[in-house]
Amino acid sequence: MQYLKSLRTLFLSNCHGLVSLPWSLKFLTKLEHFKIYFCDKINLEMELEEEENKDLQLRPKTFTTCGLYALRDLPQLLLQGSSSTLQQLQIMNCPNLSVLPAWPLNLTSLGELDIFSCRNLSALPEGIDRLTNL
Repeated sequence: MQYLKSLRTLFLSNCHGLVSLPWSLKFLTKLEHFKIYFCDKINLEMELEEEENKDLQLRPKTFTTCGLYALRDLPQLLLQGSSSTLQQLQIMNCPNLSVLPAWPLNLTSLGELDIFSCRNLSALPEGIDRLTNL
């Protein structure tokens, strides 16, 4: 992925053997749209060394997940740099997602939050009303 520096859209689908995202994702600094569908074993955790963590500068405008059965939590490392750019967050058919962490409250540009068919998710984080663009 290090040679795909201008990539704007990444769509992963039906990657049944994929269990994590590669560290080389950090090179996709122009990425605007990130979609992951039906990769049933992926957990979206990225194990980076501390110095690599500082270099991760993904700033997508849209992030969509669908059919991620191993997903239990939203990927903070993946979305932390997008606090001022993420406009749309869609989480669909992730039955093991049980809680939304408080950190999405920093997503000041978020205008659309779609949550569908996440049967173990029982509440939104407190303070979600502070997202005035939502």
